Amino acid sequence: MWASRHSANVESVAEIRTWRDEAARGLADVVCDLYEQVFREPPFNGTADEFAGQREYYPEMSRRQGYRLTTAQVDGEWVGFGYGYLLPSDSRWWDRLDEPVTGEMAREDGHRTFALIDFGVLPTRQGSGIGHAIHDELLGGSGAERATLTVQPKATRTLETYRRWEWTKVGHLTNDPSSPFPEFDVLLLDPMPKR
Repeated sequence: MWASRHSANVESVAEIRTWRDEAARGLADVVCDLYEQVFREPPFNGTADEFAGQREYYPEMSRRQGYRLTTAQVDGEWVGFGYGYLLPSDSRWWDRLDEPVTGEMAREDGHRTFALIDFGVLPTRQGSGIGHAIHDELLGGSGAERATLTVQPKATRTLETYRRWEWTKVGHLTNDPSSPFPEFDVLLLDPMPKR
């Protein structure tokens, strides 16, 4: 169990757990429902197509090397999640950036970098410390030396949270303008948080 204090000095207790393999796949509906509740809100304004796509790719994602899912529950209610995987040695993650990064930055060996793919806390639970607890458990237990993620630049509050958690922007990614996600900032966390 992990405890946090709200700014209003009200105590809440969250159970933070990490899952892998079949156990993680068994939580697909929980994770996808949370994803939809978090990302339908502004500034993300997720669409039915986006949510269907996430439901489709989640099982495949959970089979990747080094995949981890961390969840939070409060009084039996699922309130947050985060998941990702270790970048493989042949990863193309760094190749898509608008400006090239150094060979050392792009070097992957299958254990060096954990990619945080999706992460969120229900709007009613944001600001309680639950997100930070999920973040630190997920990343700190990954065995990687650093982590990376992408975030939409319009998500200024999310970007500010990541800055407070010591993530730094290392690049920008521009997709096809017709994409539902035309651009992302690429962030890096090095070193990883301690659990």
